[in-house]
Amino acid sequence: MRDFLVYIENKHSPESPYFVSKEAVSRALGSNASRSEIVAHSEQKPDLNVLRSASYFVGSGFDVRRLQEHGRSLRFVHCTSAGVEKYMPLDWLPNRAFLTNSSGVHAEKGGAFGAMTVMMLCEGVPRHIRNQRLRRWDNQLSTNISSKTVVVLGFGELGSAIASRLRHFGVRIVGVTRSGRSHPSANEMVEVADLQSVLPIADCLVVSCPLTPQTFGLIGMEQIAAMKAGASLFNIARGPVVDNVALCAALEAGHLSGAALDVFDPEPLPATSPLWDVPNLMIFPHISCDDADGYVDRCLSIFAENVEHDLAGRPLRNRVDGAAGY
Repeated sequence: MRDFLVYIENKHSPESPYFVSKEAVSRALGSNASRSEIVAHSEQKPDLNVLRSASYFVGSGFDVRRLQEHGRSLRFVHCTSAGVEKYMPLDWLPNRAFLTNSSGVHAEKGGAFGAMTVMMLCEGVPRHIRNQRLRRWDNQLSTNISSKTVVVLGFGELGSAIASRLRHFGVRIVGVTRSGRSHPSANEMVEVADLQSVLPIADCLVVSCPLTPQTFGLIGMEQIAAMKAGASLFNIARGPVVDNVALCAALEAGHLSGAALDVFDPEPLPATSPLWDVPNLMIFPHISCDDADGYVDRCLSIFAENVEHDLAGRPLRNRVDGAAGY
């Protein structure tokens, strides 16, 4: 008789880097694997009888109504992504179960990608890309990266990882969070309520906050207009945090020198979207943070740690706060 049952639900095919296998879960559980029964099913062909007996659920893009109805034995649900806005509110969680996410697994790759992108924006790379297409030689010089100030909206694992890498190049970092609490990777921290006061000093604005009702459309026409002429913006958070209509207008008018987007609404970005043709805009197809090698294993290490914590009666890591929305 096994002590607990792990139910895996996959919306991706086995060829996908996001596919969660029974073997991967067993490896992550380590010595606790011998105490477990692990089952895996596709999202399209669930086994509801087995789900009713499961203590732990692992998945991404799952149907919350299904879990509410059939997951009555679940102790926690683990999401193999960091963003959980689509699961709010958490009133679907059965009994006293928790939702945990994979926040933090993106920091290494996303931090490097984010720093790279900010440096590209500060060096005027979008303009050079456009000039190449136009066969135009424009050797306008940029200033040293060490002279730049970068405002990072959202200073969690991802935002702080980007900031810590940029500081190696002498970049001044201003972080923006709900609390404004000091952080070793920032020169200065302010509260979200003071965002408008720091936008005029930003050479680049990095948007790396969760999507919540409070952050939906947080960077709009007023905020972009407050940025100094020639500044740039990078959205690595969620598409709806930034008003892309206002962003495009600022790029078209030349108020912003460049921008980069890695997140969109909807995704994939339709071929008919006007964003494809906006001058000095770099488009990345939501690939900044996920690693082609070992992504799922890193997500499952959090899951396995939480199984151990739960069995020992200790608090869970990465427990999602329903009130905060992340």
